[in-house]
Amino acid sequence: MYHLNFLKVGIATPSIKVGNLEYNANEIITTLNNSKASVVLFPELNLTSLYANDLFLQPSFLDEAKKQAKKIINKTTFKGLFTIGMPLLVNESVLSVVLVVCEKEVIGVVNKTTIPPHQKKYFNIYDQREILDLEYIKLFDKEVRFGSNLIFSHEDIKLMVEIGEDSNNYLPNSALSVFEGVNIVLNPSSDKEMLHSGDEKLQRVLTTSKRLNLAYIYASPSSMESTSENVYAGDMIAAVNGELIDEASNLFDNLDYLEVDIDFNYIIRNRLTSPNHDIISHDNDFVLFNLEKSKDYDFEYLDTQPFFQSDDIFESCNSVNELLIAALTKKLSSLPKHLQKVVIGVSGGADSTLALLVAEQTLERMGLDSTNLIGVSMPSVNSSKESSRRATELIEGVKGTKLVIPIDEQLEVHLKSINHDKKDVTYENAQARIRTNILMDLANKHGGIVIGPSDLSEIALGFTTYSGDANSMYGINSGIPKTFVLAMLRYFSSEVYIDLSKVIGEIAEVKPSPELLKGQVTEEIIGSYEINDFILYHFIKSGWSKEIFELTIPKAFDITKEEAELYIKRFFKRFYQNQFKRIVLPEGPNVLGFSLNPRNGFSLPGDNEVDK
Repeated sequence: MYHLNFLKVGIATPSIKVGNLEYNANEIITTLNNSKASVVLFPELNLTSLYANDLFLQPSFLDEAKKQAKKIINKTTFKGLFTIGMPLLVNESVLSVVLVVCEKEVIGVVNKTTIPPHQKKYFNIYDQREILDLEYIKLFDKEVRFGSNLIFSHEDIKLMVEIGEDSNNYLPNSALSVFEGVNIVLNPSSDKEMLHSGDEKLQRVLTTSKRLNLAYIYASPSSMESTSENVYAGDMIAAVNGELIDEASNLFDNLDYLEVDIDFNYIIRNRLTSPNHDIISHDNDFVLFNLEKSKDYDFEYLDTQPFFQSDDIFESCNSVNELLIAALTKKLSSLPKHLQKVVIGVSGGADSTLALLVAEQTLERMGLDSTNLIGVSMPSVNSSKESSRRATELIEGVKGTKLVIPIDEQLEVHLKSINHDKKDVTYENAQARIRTNILMDLANKHGGIVIGPSDLSEIALGFTTYSGDANSMYGINSGIPKTFVLAMLRYFSSEVYIDLSKVIGEIAEVKPSPELLKGQVTEEIIGSYEINDFILYHFIKSGWSKEIFELTIPKAFDITKEEAELYIKRFFKRFYQNQFKRIVLPEGPNVLGFSLNPRNGFSLPGDNEVDK
């Protein structure tokens, strides 16, 4: 399955019998015929087993291996690219090789060059230089590309195979091939299983994929491999740019096949932003292959909350909380002692609550009195009694300095001075600007800085007021999307602020609203934050196009294509038209590796006309 630069890859560790080539071949055929993938990886020497030993030196056994490999190629109904690990006699040397097969043809033979001591009796290259110099060998009556560093190319896919211990060299071919544009490595392995070796294998795959900025696909021998000397786990691991896509084990999970989705849009996006991108060459002698394009794509899994990088959400929240405290600590420490106060407008909503709680913890860590935290409630006729109550409970709960300054009179005077009597966008923004003006003046009066509550989602959608809540002296929430803000509040309610658990829990569950009009609900205006955050993440991080969102959003959120199109159109219109607000964003910490601040993140002129 291959569509819009998404590639489905299968990792297989089927049952194996030592030396029983017909059985092993049939297992391979069955696996391939049941696969939905476009690329399938098998372990090293999966046709014969690792322990055929002296049989590797029998010409009849080597001939039978070729015969069974040919049978696999002819009998399988699989149309994509797959590997066969087997022994092959080349120039009077028995080599451990991988046949790379596509569309019923062997398109390349990759040889293993790093032979461990226990295999040297069987895979002994008598003339290393002669073998290394070979570019073609004859196989099945055809000339076939040969080598340890072949690169297979189809459109944006640049693939190489790295066998077993070759991946552990000081300078492996995978590292060198990155300079040729390789973005996916298949590693058919012969790694055995020992105490802690599973973690070591996983870390090696993750580290390699991160360092080389590519997809790394790993398969170790089946648990049905010979246990004469070792035990094998049948590990199947896939990682992209240091992120685990999925893993499974034949031994521990009782699985012998795993399918994963590789997003080449994400890999290419990361390559384009890498400082090493300019040293990649694309003028090479690739082995070309073809993959049939799918009309649709069946995803294994679409994460509806991609900003969370861990299954343990509270663990992620704890880490982010520590980063926010560290950021604000540094900001306040840079100020003279008499200015180390914090002024925050507290509405009783999620964003101002997060800002308030981070500020309270920061002041405590710094040994400063909680009265240095000035929480300001600025209700209007549009504020609900519940919001005002929650704001008061929060400020009193953290023992901050509480100020309550209603804005209705100021608002009335201001609107009258500009001869405005409509409850429209001017009316709404005037409230936000009056509140910001009050906060700035209070910061001057008391000696401190205004901490802004605007979160990453609001900044992306432009759901802030220019010269209003968009502006502050430090935007503590500017790197946190709304879905993460709400998760942070649930974490605080459960783990940190037990005495304030009830009110914080309430805030986390209330529908977000700026309360600039009575009964206003944010998501009725801009749509679900969860879907908007999904679009935001993959637009910036993965480089997804509108066409990809049209494919993924209905599948991820179980909505119609028409609903998805509305979300996409609305998001991008708001995103581009509100870039002018992001040009003047205050300083704020990038804690998720994701920023819309033009100084350290997404940059675009405010007068762009992208979606006009």
